[in-house]
This record gives sequence, structure tokens and C-alpha cells, in this order.
Amino acid sequence: MAISLVASLPLGAEVVTPAAVQRLAESLPRTHPGIQALQLKADAARENAEGIRLWSDPSLRAGGIGYSDRGPAPSEEGDIALGVTQPLPVFGKESAARAVARAESVTAREARETRLQVLKRDLMERLLEAALLNRQIELAQADLEWLRRISASLEARQASGSIPPAPLIRLRNEISEAETRLRLQRLEARDMEVRVNRILGQGVDHPSGMWELPARAQPITYQDRWSREALAMEPRLRLARRLNAEAEARLEATRRSRRPNLSLGLDSRQYSGDGGLRNGSATLQMSLPWFNRTGYLKDLERERLRLEATRREVADLEAEVAMEIHHQVTRIENARIRAELAEETLAPRIRAAQDASTAAVAGGSGDLREALDLRRQGLEAAHQQATAIAEQWSAIAELMLLCGWNEFPAPPSPAPRSPAHP
Repeated sequence: MAISLVASLPLGAEVVTPAAVQRLAESLPRTHPGIQALQLKADAARENAEGIRLWSDPSLRAGGIGYSDRGPAPSEEGDIALGVTQPLPVFGKESAARAVARAESVTAREARETRLQVLKRDLMERLLEAALLNRQIELAQADLEWLRRISASLEARQASGSIPPAPLIRLRNEISEAETRLRLQRLEARDMEVRVNRILGQGVDHPSGMWELPARAQPITYQDRWSREALAMEPRLRLARRLNAEAEARLEATRRSRRPNLSLGLDSRQYSGDGGLRNGSATLQMSLPWFNRTGYLKDLERERLRLEATRREVADLEAEVAMEIHHQVTRIENARIRAELAEETLAPRIRAAQDASTAAVAGGSGDLREALDLRRQGLEAAHQQATAIAEQWSAIAELMLLCGWNEFPAPPSPAPRSPAHP
């Protein structure tokens, strides 16, 4: 299956672009089990937030009272006791619990969105790797065809006894190595197809199509607004801020847990003989949390430390994001320069020299070693160009994740030059 991978792929390869990745990513909520699990957790957190009760359930009491011979008559005092107790939401504990649940719900939704954005970045990187492998396979096939043409020419000359067998043996070894290299690349391409399917939530054998590297991106320069956008939209930073807000809600809930609980109680006594009411009472019950003051203070200090930890994490991520913007812009420009060198300088020079050397070898006047060396240089330049383009767009995918973009913004047009005056 892996041997015939290239032959089974469609002829019209699709270029890896942010728009193509965005189109594929639209199916992730329906196909990726990790995203579905986070969505279910977000739904559960929402239901939990909506189910928090501001009023606790009342409790009902019922029982009978017995009297001794020396006690009062049951008909006077009543021998049936009924009562109800209702906790009162007067110190904000219930509203603080609801605030914590709402913060958890928002955090769960943000976790799902963060995973989705990271998967989109991973998908683009895997597709770029697949496209790079396809390009390497194309280069390997062209190289193998070139070696076979030279081999056929040398075999014809050897049959006439005009060349020794050593150059032909060397060429055959080169062909064997090229065939093995092409076979291994096809195996890697099949494995990369499986990895793409994993991100898309597809089966292992699902055809993912053939992907082509995009063109070299235009030069870009760092813009200050990118850092501002990243500080507002970077998924991990947004999630860290949601966790910080959740920690603040937990701190407030812990602070309010130190307050006493108040409950209103109503009690009555009735006589079983006629059902008449004999007496009633109303009571206000209050807990005494001051006896556990040390424990409550420890709980409060625990939540304060957790809140401070989330604040430090947010500050750390903000500094990381600002640095990462510069780093990715540098990566993009570095890869563009290397791709430009290979495409516009090295490849044309090597191609012209290789064509002349190949023609000389085929005509019997060239040096095979020189032709093979030029062939290696040509392959290295082509690999350098393809690898640099893949790395450039991989850095673009990282930059898009940092800034929360779905499309990579076009570079700004250069300012028009003012006409020169004599």
C-alpha cells in the first residue's frame, strides 16, 4: 500500500494555505473525540452553574411526645411535634458558590476553544510536513529517472567496450540507494497521512489527499499591533486569565465561608385527640464558625496562594507571548532568505552546470564524478528550498496561533516614493 501511495493520490494536489486549513478545521467539532469531550465538559459546567441554588432545601421535622404520670396532660401540651427549618441566604455564600460555578463554566469553554486553536496549528504543520514529503518524493523520482538515463547511456557504451565497468557499478549503486530512499520516503508519507487523519478525527485508512507546498511568503516586518493582538487573543493566555478569574471567585467563596450560617425554624405542638394546636414557636439558629477560626484562615491563605500563582502564570505567559512574536517573525524571515537563496541563486547555477555535464557524460566526453556531484548539489538546493518554505509557513502557523488569526494578514504595501526634484 505504501509503495503505491503516490500513484494512488489525485493529480490535482491542494496547496497548504491557512484558508484550506480553516476549511478542514471546521469538521473538528464533529469528528475529533478530544474536542467533543471538552465540549461535553463545558456543557456539564454550564448545567452545574445554572443548577446552583440560592435557597437551600428546607428540612421538616415530625414526632410524638410522651408524658409520665407526673407530667402535664397530653391534651394540654400536645403530643405531636411538627417543625420546619429553612437556611437563610443572608451572607452571600450561595451567590459566591454560583460565581465559582460560572467561572468554571467559562474556563471549560475556553479550554475547548484553546484545544481547537492548537489543533488547527498542528493540522497546518502536519499538512506542511506531508507536502514537504510529497515534494521530496517528486525530487527523488526525478533523480532516479536521471540516474537511469545516464545508466542506460553508459551501458550502451560499455557494450561497445569504450568504458571500464567501474563507473557503471558506481552508477548502479547510486540507483539502488535512490530507489531505497524513494521507498523510505513513501513509507514516511503514508505515516504522515495517518498523523493528519488523527488530527482530523478520521480513520487510519481514510484518504487525506495530496498536498503541495505553498509559494514562498513575502517579506514581513514586525508590527507593534501584533503584540497587542497576541496579548488579547493568544489561546493559552486567555485560558490562563480564565483560570485566574476562577481563582478569584474561589477566594471570595472561601472568604464568605467564614461567616455563620443562619436558619429560621418554626415548631408547633398539637394534640392527637382533636388535632388542635396547643403552642408554637419561632427560632433563629446560627452556627459558630469562630471556634474553627484557624482552619478557616488556612483555607483562605490556600486560595490566596493559588490566586497569586495564577497571576504569576498570566504574567509569565504575557512575557512569553511578547518574546514569541519576535521569535516567529525572525523564523519566517530567516526561512524566506534561505528559500530565496536556493530558488533564485543556487538552483539556476547548478541546473545550468548539470545540464552541460549531463550532456557531456551522455556524449562520452564528460566526467561521471562531476555529473554526480552536481546532481547532489542540485538535490541539496531543492531540498533546502522546500524545507525552508515548509519552515517559513510553520512559523506563520505559530504566529497565527499567537495572534488568534484565521488568515495571515497581507504585508503592508511600501509607501510611495516622492518624485525626485532637480
